[in-house]
Amino acid sequence: MKMLPKKCAIDCWIFVGLVLEFVHGKLDFNNDLENSQKFQSIPTTVKTFENDTVLLPCSLNTPFRYVRWHRDDVALVDSRHPEILPPDRIMLWPNGSLQVANVQSEDTGDYYCEMNSDSGHVVQQHAIEVQLAPRVLIEPSGLTELQIGATFEVVCEAQGVPQPVISWRRNGHTLGLQGSSTGNRQSHVTEIKSRSQSGLIECLASNGVGEQAVASVYLHVLFTPDVNLPQSVVYTKLGARAHLECIVEAAPAATVKWFHHGLPVALGTHSSSHETELQSNRSLDHYVNDVRHLLVIKNVRNADMGQYECRATNRIGARSASIELTGRPMPCIFKINPGTQSSTSHVLVWQTESLMPIMEFKLKFRQIPSNNVTRQIRTNWTELTIPAQATNGLIYITTYTLHGLQPASLYEVSVLGRNSFGWSDNSKIVRFATGGEVELPNYSTESELLNDVTEEEDIQNEITQRSDTLRASMMFNSGSAEGRGLSGALIYSICLILVLKYQ
Repeated sequence: MKMLPKKCAIDCWIFVGLVLEFVHGKLDFNNDLENSQKFQSIPTTVKTFENDTVLLPCSLNTPFRYVRWHRDDVALVDSRHPEILPPDRIMLWPNGSLQVANVQSEDTGDYYCEMNSDSGHVVQQHAIEVQLAPRVLIEPSGLTELQIGATFEVVCEAQGVPQPVISWRRNGHTLGLQGSSTGNRQSHVTEIKSRSQSGLIECLASNGVGEQAVASVYLHVLFTPDVNLPQSVVYTKLGARAHLECIVEAAPAATVKWFHHGLPVALGTHSSSHETELQSNRSLDHYVNDVRHLLVIKNVRNADMGQYECRATNRIGARSASIELTGRPMPCIFKINPGTQSSTSHVLVWQTESLMPIMEFKLKFRQIPSNNVTRQIRTNWTELTIPAQATNGLIYITTYTLHGLQPASLYEVSVLGRNSFGWSDNSKIVRFATGGEVELPNYSTESELLNDVTEEEDIQNEITQRSDTLRASMMFNSGSAEGRGLSGALIYSICLILVLKYQ
C-alpha cells in the first residue's frame, strides 16, 4: 500500500478528529448494562508509574468491524485508517486492546474504546492514572537569619499523584501545623522567642509513591551577647599577675571592651587582652560565636583593685558582667569537727585562703529558740573578734571553742577574715547543736542552712545594733578544753552573752 503524502495524512487526522468529536458528543452511556453484556473486557482503571507500559483491554463477544480509541477529546487510533499512524508510544492490538508504552504524566485521563459489530455500536470506558512521587519546594530556602522577636513564615508547595500530605520538622522533631493550608501549598509560622528555635526546618511531602520528598531551610536566631564569668571575684596581691576572664556567646559576633570603674582599660605594657575562639568548627548548625576573652594585668598595683566590666556588643544589642579584682581574703569555709562536743561548749574549725597575711577574724553566732518554727524571729547576733595565727602558707586553718553555751540548744554561726585590703565576704551560715538531755530531731552537725535573703540582711543590720563587740583571745585546743583555766576575756564574754540572752 502506498503511504499518503504528509499533507493528506494531516487532513485525514483533522477529519477523523472532527468525526470523533461528533460521535463522542452523541455517546450515550445509558446503555451501560447492554454494553457490558456485549464486551468480554471490563472497564479498567490502571494506576501505574512513569515509564511503565499499560494495556487497556477492549474485546467483544462477537467479531467487530472496526475499533477506535480516544483519550478524553483527543483521537488516538482508528482501525479503519491504518494509514494514519498513531501517536508515539500508542499501539493498537488486533483484538482491539490499546497499549500505551513508557507512560508519562500527560497520559493520565479517561480512555474510550468504541467498537462496531453486527450487534451495533458500543463504547467502553477505561482510565489511566499515572502516579507521581512527591516533589516539594520551600520558600525561603538555604539560610535565613532573624533576631528574637521576629516572625518567620515558611511556605511549602508539594506536587505529586495522588496529592501529597505535608508535614513539618525542626531539628528532627515533628512540629504541629501553625499556619495556613490551601490546596498543595502550606505555610508554617513561628514567632521567634529564644535561641533554641534556631536550626533546620524541614518540609516533608509523602503520598505513598516512592520516597518522601524533603526541602529545608536553616534558621539562625540572632541575639544579644550572653556574657558568662568563670569567676566573679579574682583574688590577688600587689605585684602579682592577675587574669580576668569572661566568655561571650553571640550571633552575630560581638566586640568586647574592658572597663575599670566605668573607664576604658588602657591596654599596653601594664595590661593586655586576649581572645580564644572556643567553637572552632564553624558550620550551619554551629553558627554561634563563642569566645573566651582574657584581661591580663601584669603587675598588680593598688590602683588596679576594684570592679571591672566585660562589655560585649553586636548589632542586636549589648550586655556586660562585672568582675572584682581584690586582695581581700577568700570567704571562710567551716569544716565539720568529728570530735566530741560538750553540753555547754562547741569547737569550730574554719579554713580560708589569703594572698596577704590575715590579721583577725570576726565570728558571729546566735542561739535559735528551742521552739523554733519556720519563720521564728531569732535572737541578735553576738560578735567576737579573734586574732589570726601566723602561717607559713596561704591557707589559714583556725580552731576556736565557744564556751558558756546552753545545753541541748541549736546555734547558727558565721565568720569572716580581714587582711590589709579589708574584710572578706561572710561565710555561709551553718548550724550546730550542743549536747544535753533533750535530743534535737534531724540534727546534723554544722549542716548548711538554705539560702535566706532576709537572714543575710539580719547579719548586716543586727550586728552591733544591740550587741557589743567582744574581744576574745584565740584558743587553740591541743587537748580537752575542760582542763584549762578561763581567761578574763572569756569570762567577760560569757557573762555578756547571758545578759543579752535574758534581755
